[in-house]
Amino acid sequence: MGDAPSGPADAGVGIRSLINGGLGLSVVYDNPVLARVCTTSDKLAERLLFMLRRWALAECVMLTVERTDTVAFSESGGGQLLLLDMDSVELPDIMPPRPAEAGLIVISGDAGRVIRSYRWHPAAFLKPDFDQRRLTDALTACERFLQRGRHGLESPYRRSSFRLPLGRVRYVEAAAHYCLFNQGKTSIRLRFSIDEMEKTLPDPPFIRCHRSYIVHLGAVTGMTYTAVSLRGGVTLPLGRTYVRSLRAALRTWQGGEYKNDDLDPGL
Repeated sequence: MGDAPSGPADAGVGIRSLINGGLGLSVVYDNPVLARVCTTSDKLAERLLFMLRRWALAECVMLTVERTDTVAFSESGGGQLLLLDMDSVELPDIMPPRPAEAGLIVISGDAGRVIRSYRWHPAAFLKPDFDQRRLTDALTACERFLQRGRHGLESPYRRSSFRLPLGRVRYVEAAAHYCLFNQGKTSIRLRFSIDEMEKTLPDPPFIRCHRSYIVHLGAVTGMTYTAVSLRGGVTLPLGRTYVRSLRAALRTWQGGEYKNDDLDPGL
């Protein structure tokens, strides 16, 4: 490979090149992850179901969300989470059998109940007044239970295949005959055109903002008529053709729990 292309992706970013010859490309995942919200509180259930679905959209995770008032894990196998509201659900003396791929998140504002839950080895704790950021932190602690549901961009590589988790991609940059997938401190370069990527990547959260760039809506912190600002101080050019579509997509995206107060009020 030659030198890395100039542009936003160059600053402090390590670039790994994968020569795949432009072979087949697909978005794949292993199995959906089941998230069970165990609570008798309608208000908490509604908030959790909405936040979980928004998180799954941003992280590109195939997540099935359901509500229950019974403390139990699914017997169907595969990755799963139980979000247990200890302040509203009557708890059994003995926790039901827990599969190896099942994580537990305890929700409670009572210190005594939280201490009691330690014997069940929860992966994370939440107070009832949690926001989207705290829920995201709790889900990050459960990463090993979520891996099989993560969408990945899979392409043949040598005698095997390579899979890039889409939830880690902040933006995609066209670089001659390649695309550069920026993940913050590192980037992956694959031999595909930006037009192919626009057709392949899920929308939302990915949207075209320039003839040479596709951006993850969750990474955007602001925009003007000529530029898009991302977390980490990165600025991408904004093509005139894409101003309206990006503005509309951001309004829809921020209409949920991912609202960003740093965005220009002119949006």
